Formats: sequence, C-alpha cells, structure tokens
Amino acid sequence: MDGTLEIRVIQPEEAHKIVKFLVENFFAHAPLSSCHPKNVLTAEDEAKLCKCIEIYGCSIMALEGDELVGVCVALPKNRSSIDEYFQQADELGKDNKNGQILRLLGEVNRDAGIFDRYGVEEILYLFLASVATSHGGRNIATRMTQEWMRLGKLWNYQVLSMDCSSYYCARVCERLGMECLNTVLFDEYRDDSGNPIFKPALPHVAMKTFAQRL
Repeated sequence: MDGTLEIRVIQPEEAHKIVKFLVENFFAHAPLSSCHPKNVLTAEDEAKLCKCIEIYGCSIMALEGDELVGVCVALPKNRSSIDEYFQQADELGKDNKNGQILRLLGEVNRDAGIFDRYGVEEILYLFLASVATSHGGRNIATRMTQEWMRLGKLWNYQVLSMDCSSYYCARVCERLGMECLNTVLFDEYRDDSGNPIFKPALPHVAMKTFAQRL
C-alpha cells in the first residue's frame, strides 16, 4: 500500500478540475458511456456536474503528490430522486443515450427498494467513481470507497449506495461486504424491438445496485 496517497474531500474551487478528470478517465471508458453510441457530455452536463460537486460537498478525490489519480462523486438522495430519473429520461427521449442510462438507473433504483428495505428517507449515493487509467490495479478505488464510507458515517448518514455498471466497480463493493440489492443483465435489458440497449465490452455484463448500512 502506497503511503503517499492522500484521499480528501473535494473543495468547491476544484470542481472544474474534477470534471475534466472525469471526462478523460470516466466517461471515455465507463461501460455504458463508452459503448456505441458514445455518451458525449455537453457543456450543460459538465456545468451540472460541477454544481453537484460544489453544492453537496461530499465528493472525494485521491492525490499522489500533486497528481489527481482518483475521484468519487456523491450526493444525498431521497425517494423523489427515483421519479426524477424517469422525468429526465422522458425529457431527453428514448433514443438519447443519456436518457437511456437515466431510465436504467431509475428502474434499478426503483426495483432495489432501498428506502423501504433500510427504513430510511435519505441515503448517501455514490454515482461516479473513477481511477486514472495509468493507476489501475493499485486498490485506489477500494481505498477511496473505504474513506467515503468513513466520512458518510461522520456526516450522520445511515445508508450508503452505489450503482455499478462496471465489473471492477462491483468487485470493489463485493470485497467491502456491501449488499447487492438488484442486478440487471445488459443482454436482457432490451428495447421495444427486442434488441439489447447497451452492449458494453466484456467483462461488463450487468448493472448492480449495492448498499451498506453504517
């Protein structure tokens, strides 16, 4: 374990740097965003992501010296967020890639039933986790998630949750003992014509929802 790795909360003035990192390291490689057709962030999308980081103050990053090597973007989420997924998906349309991702997230969160399952009205939700492609295989994602869990407890959240479209992200959750609430196989998630909507490269085969009571 490399003792030089620093993991800390992202400050509002660092948000634009974080979004740039995510464009290069998350959206370019994440299973759903990168599979055909690619999901390209608009300036409006980037502005919303910046605002999320600035407002909620519960996102973290990993630094090695001055180099940014990992990011976890999180926010509080309540029951109404599930309806918001579907509303945003409807606004974008069924053929819009981002809309398709939002609809899938709405369906997996609805079916996971996390709020009833844990008897809470609000959770801390990790929705983007990324490690620099040049720093893979060093357990940075695991170490960031462990720190995020520690901070979530300090912030008085009772439950943490994350949706994993990545096989590697799901492995991190499994190693940390998080509970898998729902699994949607991409090959079985199809459009009205019976064709799979998402065809990410192996080993990414499913969207899984994980949760942890603190």
